[in-house]
Amino acid sequence: MEYLDSHPGSSAPEIARFLEMTAANIRYHLAIMLEEEAVQVSGQRSAGGAGRPLLLYNLTSQTLGDNTMHLIGAVLDALAEGDEYQIILERIISHLLEDLKLESRNRITSFNQAVAFLNEHHYRASWKATPDGPQIELRHCPYQELAITHPQLCHLDTQFINAVFDLELELNPKRDFGKDPFSPCVFKPA
Repeated sequence: MEYLDSHPGSSAPEIARFLEMTAANIRYHLAIMLEEEAVQVSGQRSAGGAGRPLLLYNLTSQTLGDNTMHLIGAVLDALAEGDEYQIILERIISHLLEDLKLESRNRITSFNQAVAFLNEHHYRASWKATPDGPQIELRHCPYQELAITHPQLCHLDTQFINAVFDLELELNPKRDFGKDPFSPCVFKPA
């Protein structure tokens, strides 16, 4: 990966020469990296004779990194400073809910569909019935890195969960990122 970072558009034989390995061995590892989306085929060129053209490889944007987290953090900070914070949160939630299709009027079935929707968005959600009402648990924060420094995301999630389940729930307890990173966020009836 270091070689591809400094030599984008390299072929398996070029990488093999640099690493002093066989081209077949490099192709094997590149195939694994392709599956993991760490590298991508960026083109091909003639091998200089008969035979198949050489595939050229680059790192993917996922591997190279981006500035998305910094940008989103700045947007969240700017939102929190504005007078229309609540209105903008409601608009964001409306967009997030566009794909939600609850097809049943049965409360249990609709809760299961809501959990499936959340899990499609990487929350690792579950729900259970309690004497006080339904309790929703999120065992993964899909934007944990940002939530640690931008607690307004937890406020957004609370409103989002309320909209998904059509309930008035409050976040208690909130995940403890420092002491127990696998602790869930629990939403209970308000």
